Amino acid sequence: MATLAHAHLAPVELDETDDEPGSVRSPTWGRRHVARLAGAGAALLLGLVAGQAALDAHERARLEYLADVPGVLSPLHDPPAALRSWAPDAGALVAEDTAGLWTVGARYHPGGVDLRGTDPDTGDVLWSVPFSLDAALPPGGRSEFPSVRVRCTTTTSPDGPRAICAAEVAPVRSGGAATPLLVLDPLTGTTLASRTLEPGALWSATGTHLVVATPQRDTAGDVRWTLAATDPATGDVRWRRSTPVVPEVHAVRIGDRVIRSQADLASDEDRVLLTDSGHAWLYGADGEPRGDVTVEADGWAELARADTVVWTPWQAFAIAAGVLVTRDGTRVPVGERPAHLAVDDGSAPDVVLLADSEDPGVAALVGRDATSGEELWRLSGTTGDALLVDGVVHVAQGRDVRALDARTGESHWLAHVGTPPVYLGTDGSLVVVVTADRTLRGFGRTDGRLASVADVARHLAPDPGGVDQVSEYGGRLLVRFRDGSGIVVG
Repeated sequence: MATLAHAHLAPVELDETDDEPGSVRSPTWGRRHVARLAGAGAALLLGLVAGQAALDAHERARLEYLADVPGVLSPLHDPPAALRSWAPDAGALVAEDTAGLWTVGARYHPGGVDLRGTDPDTGDVLWSVPFSLDAALPPGGRSEFPSVRVRCTTTTSPDGPRAICAAEVAPVRSGGAATPLLVLDPLTGTTLASRTLEPGALWSATGTHLVVATPQRDTAGDVRWTLAATDPATGDVRWRRSTPVVPEVHAVRIGDRVIRSQADLASDEDRVLLTDSGHAWLYGADGEPRGDVTVEADGWAELARADTVVWTPWQAFAIAAGVLVTRDGTRVPVGERPAHLAVDDGSAPDVVLLADSEDPGVAALVGRDATSGEELWRLSGTTGDALLVDGVVHVAQGRDVRALDARTGESHWLAHVGTPPVYLGTDGSLVVVVTADRTLRGFGRTDGRLASVADVARHLAPDPGGVDQVSEYGGRLLVRFRDGSGIVVG
């Protein structure tokens, strides 16, 4: 581990001289004013202490706020340390608490899957619930050893968090597959509700609601969708909306190519977006229609930050062919798609972040005004997911990490890492960088100064090789190595 140098205060000698040659200072002046000087000194000291206390309180409040932002790590130890080992049979992470109190994993086995609640620090299994797949089994039943993928999301409620999990089973029977849904208390594993979505139905969640979109098709080849938002545990309907009837189109021939698409339902904290057959309908989390954001019937739409939507054509063009639908409905031609953000604390609400490619090292991160769509800045050569905290974007750029103002693009600092990062995250105070050589570095988030360096595999034997994958895991870092092993770092 590298040793960091710390600055120390050095003594300073004061040279007391008369203000003017020949001036005389009364020896009794200090004694006469000692009480006044002492009082002024005490007041200054109290002011400094009170000011520091206010700054400390503000910093604590800020860190407590960031702890609830998805993707933010729990504060790392100094130096960072391995909390426990990890093995593939621990199961795939499917849901987690933003405060790092619990995680839910899916442990797959032939013919089925179990959901398990674990302690993110110790890995102890707190509860285990089998996920029934009977309603979605393929024609041959369990003898076909179906492939299963579990997708979960969380909602809030006055009684605590809710984990909503769906099992997608393959192969799919003729006519589509039903989707089993399970609603759990992630702290105890208590099953709160279970239901099965009919073939073709879509689901998502926003705020406290489970949103299900169900298609109604007619013999003419048209489709209308009905969206229903319900309480996940009780099933009580909070709102219901229907789309217009549109021609159902899931394949478009462009030259000798056939482009296929599927209907999709997406959501964030404030919006729900349904796309199908080239159409896109936007709703508020309260069910209030926000309009038909369809651009053309040969593409799809995605939610972007700052209340914007990006439409992208099915066919890839050599020129900018996408459209940014801004918060006031303005439509601006763009050549980018919504950027992936590992952390977004909601700051810089007037800026939408886009990326023009997903290829590492050649992508450009772009900031645009969320109302006009005007390009504010462009940063080329970026890699991986960016972070947005307190109005500052942090992103890997080649062998460096750069921090820049989300609105102006002005660079705040540039930290040289020496090798391309494989992970970029934050615990609120540090920008955490992990490289393929197993080195974890922590840079001050506000000034970019190197604050911590550690080899995350220094206590492992035998040598696990280089880093394969790094991901946030219940507020901790899960580092997986090339030999298949892994550790949880905190």
